Amino acid sequence: MPRFTYRAKDSALHLVEGAIDADSEAAAITRLGSQGIFPISIAETGAPSAPTAATVGLTRRVSSNHVIYATRQLADLLGGGLPLLNALTMVAKQVEHPGLRRIFEQVAGGVREGQALSEALTPHPQVFPSLYISMVRAGEATGGLEQALSRLADLGESEAELRSRIISAMAYPAFVLCVAIGMTGFLIGYVIPKLSLVFIESGQLLPLPTRFLLAVSHACTRWWWAALGGVILIVWLVRQWYASPQGKGAMDRLFVSLPGVGTLVRKLDTARFARNLGVMASQGVPVLQALEVTGRNVSNAVLQQAVAKIQEAVREGSSIASALTASGQFPVFVSNMVAVGEESGTLDAALLKVATTYEREVDRVIRTLTTVLEPVMLVLVGGVVMFIVLAMLLPVFQIGMVIQ
Repeated sequence: MPRFTYRAKDSALHLVEGAIDADSEAAAITRLGSQGIFPISIAETGAPSAPTAATVGLTRRVSSNHVIYATRQLADLLGGGLPLLNALTMVAKQVEHPGLRRIFEQVAGGVREGQALSEALTPHPQVFPSLYISMVRAGEATGGLEQALSRLADLGESEAELRSRIISAMAYPAFVLCVAIGMTGFLIGYVIPKLSLVFIESGQLLPLPTRFLLAVSHACTRWWWAALGGVILIVWLVRQWYASPQGKGAMDRLFVSLPGVGTLVRKLDTARFARNLGVMASQGVPVLQALEVTGRNVSNAVLQQAVAKIQEAVREGSSIASALTASGQFPVFVSNMVAVGEESGTLDAALLKVATTYEREVDRVIRTLTTVLEPVMLVLVGGVVMFIVLAMLLPVFQIGMVIQ
């Protein structure tokens, strides 16, 4: 006889779990009902467990934009007076991404079984990071779940907008670089080998630039597979090294120290740190927990270590402003604004102002870098093309002079 495990509530509305033998699921439910136990969920022992987003082939990565949109919908439905379970069910039906839809169905199932929303979100850290869950938990504790979800949606939309501006700014330089690589590859791999036959048949001693270009062309056409394999191997090794704590720390220290790039990285992570901490503070998340979660969302390892030191200093009784100053990794403006916020009791507002300021600074730095980068790339591309053209024309002039 099959055996079923169940989660249920008894007549006193206490949550109970157990197992029962029955011919079918319906028979098990009937037997439990006769005992005054009302099942919330029931499953046959040994039967395949409910599929997750990963096991049903929905392995596509869930975009943060889908999560933001679903969070906004959930906040609006709660704001309209809909109960949480009904709101989760409606969001699950409206989500277009199949993987995220399945996850919301599982979250709704957890809430149906008596879990808090933050508890039901915890098994899905790849979609709902610690910052998201901490904000939801704080909203549940203060009775402001709708406000917490709205803040999360605002935070996600702000980061998505900033990310979109960075991508848009880098689109043109990336396009120019791809066109330059493609054009150079076509010249070296197809055009130059055809013309080299003419130069070789002339029997003349070719100029040094031409000999160098022909050697490069010959190596690329004959050993292209080795070069491609070498590039792939180097990229893989660098990625593996960067994935290690030592490699990431070394590369992040390099990024922070580079002129221009280091300024952009610092301002970008400062804006992210201030906005995340400000939003969490506004929802009543404890400062130490907020610093821990915010530190994990900082991308640069150098600044992550600085936030960890700030958290430790605050745990020992220091103010956030003093800890920021002592870290030496954040601008004086940040610590001054935080000091004012701590003294006036408006820490969240001060941090959000800092975030807005540095997001504007990021825009300015990006515009400056792209303004400088575009002509530099055009000059480099033009120089490579000019070298190729001159290297191929020099033998023609030399042959012409010999004929005369």
